[in-house]
Amino acid sequence: MDNEDWDMADGEAEGEEAPTRATRQMATIQAILAPFLQRQAASGGSTVVGGIDLRGITLDDLNQLLRSTAEPEEEAAAAEDDDDDEEDEYYRAFRNSGHSLYFRKVTEPQEPGVQLIHSGEFGRVGPKIKSRRKDLNIAKQLRSRASQARPRFYKEDYTSDLVPNSNGTTVAEYDANVYTAQYSTGVQDSVMSYFSSISSDFRLNIFDTSVPALPRGPGSNRTQQHINLKTNMKVINSIRAHPGRWTISDVNLSADNERYFSMIYASMSSTVYMTNTMDPAAAQIPIPFADPPRTRSRQTLWGESGYGFRIFSCRFSADGNEVIAGGSGQLFVYDLLANQRTVKIEAHTDDVNSCTWADTASGNVLVSASDDTFLKVWDRRSLGVSQKPSGVLMGHTEGITYVSAKGDGRYIISNGKDQKLRLWDLRKMRSNQDLEEVENNYYGTNYDYRYPHYPKPRYPAHPKDCSVMSYHGHAVLRTLIRCHFSPAETTGGQYIYSGSADGKVHIWSLDGQVVQVLDRARTFPMSFDPSAKEPERAVGQENNVCVRDVSWHSQEPVLMSAGWESGRGGSRVARHEWKGLSKMGGSLEDWVERQAQEGSPRRSTRLQQLSARGRRATMPGTSLLHTTMTADPLLETHGFPAGYFVIRSVASNRLLDVHMDDIEDGTEILLWPEKESSIVETRRSPDANNQVFFIDPSGALCSRSAGHAIDVEDDRLVIRHRRPVSLPYPNAYSHPLPTFQYSAETGEITVHYASDPSHPPPSAVSSDAWKKKTYVLASIPLRKPKSILDDAHAFISSAITTPLSFFSGAASPKATPEAVFSTDIDLAEDEVLEEERGEEAEVDDSPEWGRKVRVLGIVNKSREEREIIEKARNRRRWQITAIRKIDARTV
Repeated sequence: MDNEDWDMADGEAEGEEAPTRATRQMATIQAILAPFLQRQAASGGSTVVGGIDLRGITLDDLNQLLRSTAEPEEEAAAAEDDDDDEEDEYYRAFRNSGHSLYFRKVTEPQEPGVQLIHSGEFGRVGPKIKSRRKDLNIAKQLRSRASQARPRFYKEDYTSDLVPNSNGTTVAEYDANVYTAQYSTGVQDSVMSYFSSISSDFRLNIFDTSVPALPRGPGSNRTQQHINLKTNMKVINSIRAHPGRWTISDVNLSADNERYFSMIYASMSSTVYMTNTMDPAAAQIPIPFADPPRTRSRQTLWGESGYGFRIFSCRFSADGNEVIAGGSGQLFVYDLLANQRTVKIEAHTDDVNSCTWADTASGNVLVSASDDTFLKVWDRRSLGVSQKPSGVLMGHTEGITYVSAKGDGRYIISNGKDQKLRLWDLRKMRSNQDLEEVENNYYGTNYDYRYPHYPKPRYPAHPKDCSVMSYHGHAVLRTLIRCHFSPAETTGGQYIYSGSADGKVHIWSLDGQVVQVLDRARTFPMSFDPSAKEPERAVGQENNVCVRDVSWHSQEPVLMSAGWESGRGGSRVARHEWKGLSKMGGSLEDWVERQAQEGSPRRSTRLQQLSARGRRATMPGTSLLHTTMTADPLLETHGFPAGYFVIRSVASNRLLDVHMDDIEDGTEILLWPEKESSIVETRRSPDANNQVFFIDPSGALCSRSAGHAIDVEDDRLVIRHRRPVSLPYPNAYSHPLPTFQYSAETGEITVHYASDPSHPPPSAVSSDAWKKKTYVLASIPLRKPKSILDDAHAFISSAITTPLSFFSGAASPKATPEAVFSTDIDLAEDEVLEEERGEEAEVDDSPEWGRKVRVLGIVNKSREEREIIEKARNRRRWQITAIRKIDARTV
């Protein structure tokens, strides 16, 4: 890992001419190099080094040589405050660099990201769709809960749309640079929330953010004064860390109950320290990762032997019993219970800037990110056999600054010096053979990320890029910028956010689109209330800021950002909240006028509102397709209309409905009364989307609200999540999805299978009988429950006709279809064989709202068609109604 402080030559003295200063600098350098040049000339050696002639070397040339030849183990000198002129020059150069022009701006949802949103692996799909439609009405949802028989509460349903949108208010000021600023992530967060910050002056500051940050009013001083810190937050503790090398590079709070108040930190040495955040005189417990010294060796200034190295990153395991750490090309795991290092891996050819656990369920899978441009995945269970990684994630062309895991063992994100944030699926990682093919090739530019210019990439992409998505627009310069997933409980992890050297906080949706950009140049000073209405003044107090770390609260739509300042030096931490229209700057009239200017003129306010709503109603991969789709002969819809539609039963006049608007795998599809009568997209309530379906590009019938395909399980229609292939294939768990075909002529929906729908075990005798059947979708009637008089009548009739059978213990005769409809022997309506139904079985007079749907397998359909009655035929008939994009009367 390179020295993260940005450093330049001393600024020019006040009043000194630039040419004079350059001449003096060159003369000084030539005087220093004179003996070397004389020896080279005497021996006939060259005076050209790295393409630069030392006889005419300038200070800039010397800086370039020193950067390219500096040894990685060279100790960094204590960083000094740069002059204001130098900082201003840095940001002027940064603003003029224009590296964002190298990448295409994302204006539409990207298909891989859309698939992630609809996969169900990033929380509930329904709230995400509503969020992107801008139709999430929290008040309506809360009001509708009162009318539900069994109301369900998912926090994500109400908070998925609440993304921090304010430019923030300062809540803490530091005299040193803040390297890590993170919220706690434990079960106690719902009661008490902690925020920690670690700065280069080796101070660990712990805040209680459950106590509101009070603004500093006129004539009063509500800020708390601590060592090198001024804040209006409640400070729980301020700990002096164990001295290390140059700065504290990483810190991590334990999420485990037993170690909830424990914190570990790395300070660029081979020892990580653990301390208690609540203890005012906390002990610093060393966690050594270095090998035991073989002989007595000289101790360094930091109390280490000569065998020491630098640890840059450290993380607690989910249970708090282990620590993963990475540093100078190595990766380690330390067992706190056994008090010993258990894993040491020679992981990379360059510094390991960041490392993490892949999941919270176990501590077996490790991920390391390095300046060698690779992320490597390690399985501890196989390390005893080989020190090779289980897989490699390739895609970055420059060094990687940070890696963050979603915690499910599948998805991780990383920030790279190639100005890309990448999303990875561990199931798609490359093999070691792929790594060996490109390990000695370099696809980057070898630029120094501490300086403001990122040169144009030599390659548009890594030849073995296996990332799922990439995000850009931020600047990964000056320091190791960090990135994170949004909280799972409140957003499902559907957002990705990062700091940036341009002084902004960038928040993306999984589909690649920018959701919010928070500008620290517009952050307000500590005298403002972070939760109050935004002042009218548009410009804050911070002009040149580098946002290194950002943290999103696990339970609230609040985000903290730590920014390095250029003017006064040091850092400021800002609090960014989600604020509704009533708290944002400007008036309601201004907002309406701005919205009107963004769209085309309309003939009336009502039409303008409908049009604006229609423009907002684009969902990743679904509404966008619906609103722009034209007839495509290559798109097979199997008789259904292109776009969205509803499916109505002719017999019951009910619509197919995803039960309870659920998205879980195996949720049954029922018939339910129509929730929304309008067939115009802009007039429909999003609450009725569980009665809307569509055909996706693969030809599968899908639910709009759930975002998943429809499968058949035990003759029932169910929601089916994507599943991995399991052997022997096909089977009940893993099999091809059925195809649903609609015939407008007959009104029937037939189901076509690619394998036996009964999914017999491998040991069963193979049979093709299922291929001879015709499978049709049918509604199942439901009779009203029998009354007391009906039961008494059936009882008396039975007692008169068979008086002895009631008292005898003889076995009852086997039920026949005729007996089912002439006595009180009951079968569920969907259990009666289709060919055994009579006129009475077609009665559908139950007051219940719901009806069941079944897929019927008919052996001889032509003969059966001639014999069934009209009511039975109607149960197999369906009406498909397409949903229009706009009202025809407004065209």
